[in-house]
Amino acid sequence: MGQPKRTRIINSSRVIREMWIHGGLSRAALAQRLGLTKSSISSIIDELIKKEVISEGPEMDPGPKGGRKATKLFLNSDWLYVVGMEIRCDSVLLLAIDIEGRVLFSRTVKQQFSAESFSSDILALIKSLKQEETRLNRTLLGIGLGFSGIIDAGKQIIEHSVFLDFHAPFDFNREVASHCDIPIIIENDANCGAWGEVVFRRKHQVKNFLFLLIEFWKYCSSEEELPRPTIGLGFGFNGKIYHGTYSSAGEFKSLLNDDPNSSAQIRWKHDSDVLPLAKDRAALQEYIRELCRNVAFLVNTLDIGNLFIGGDIEEFKSFISTMLNEELRANTLTTAPPRCEIQFSALGHQAVAFGAAGLILDRVFMNLEALDEPSSRPKIQPLYFMEE
Repeated sequence: MGQPKRTRIINSSRVIREMWIHGGLSRAALAQRLGLTKSSISSIIDELIKKEVISEGPEMDPGPKGGRKATKLFLNSDWLYVVGMEIRCDSVLLLAIDIEGRVLFSRTVKQQFSAESFSSDILALIKSLKQEETRLNRTLLGIGLGFSGIIDAGKQIIEHSVFLDFHAPFDFNREVASHCDIPIIIENDANCGAWGEVVFRRKHQVKNFLFLLIEFWKYCSSEEELPRPTIGLGFGFNGKIYHGTYSSAGEFKSLLNDDPNSSAQIRWKHDSDVLPLAKDRAALQEYIRELCRNVAFLVNTLDIGNLFIGGDIEEFKSFISTMLNEELRANTLTTAPPRCEIQFSALGHQAVAFGAAGLILDRVFMNLEALDEPSSRPKIQPLYFMEE
């Protein structure tokens, strides 16, 4: 069988993505939204129903004008699923969701990670996750990994990561993904958190936003085994994640920390770089205040409309919004109140893993590799791939 024609591929992917965002649409509504003829839509829908990608729901009321009753169409969320991982220094959070974003399972696996054994450890995890397909009676579409470090998402290369001691480029595609028969994608953890908001709020189509990831468990200090706070930023512009020219957008160091030899993200006046969260609430507030000053500068300068805060939010949830609004007012030339909407991520501590899973959905729903590789099927099989 030959590959589907280019127009068919594009239109089928548009149908699937439109249904993923809005859901419960009729054939006529899809034709109107996408500017396609009713016959083209019907042909695509019939093929997707045959492939079990789409299912038919109840008939819709035709309204006061009467006429033929339309049938609601839905993506078949009982058939497929994706998995997101958040890699930490001493554990990994595993999260499985269906294609609508509903959580199927979530668990934390205790495991030490290091650069030396990273490939073998991740491949072993992937193998165990593949075995879940039988229990769930679903097809696993792919696995996304959220990772603290500088990631070249296009080339799938870990450029640098302090917490796992990656000090030389690591080709994730060659060392890990190429050994798997499903797509495996790695991305920076804050960017995953940002992407999670795009997926979770897809019906609202959030455009320009900043995702602020604050976590207190990724790094552990040998000094009393206390966690050190880590901060990551994920930028979303026009609904897309911004990686920057050199893939390091969102890597954060406070403007107030002017010591070129300091690797601390926030200027720290104390003898230790460990933040004693349970012992010194004033120290935590001092830390968050300096962070808010930096974030306010970015929000006002870039005119960001939405700020999402995720990670270990319970430690600072009671006061960070007030601090942010104070700093937003102090960092503007106008007297108008701050217009940026500050929200805590509804995904909580699962934000990174959820976003990592969402990366797979994006590739599957809008993957056009088939157009660039006419001689063979792409490794990531899009849902619209239909044999002729």
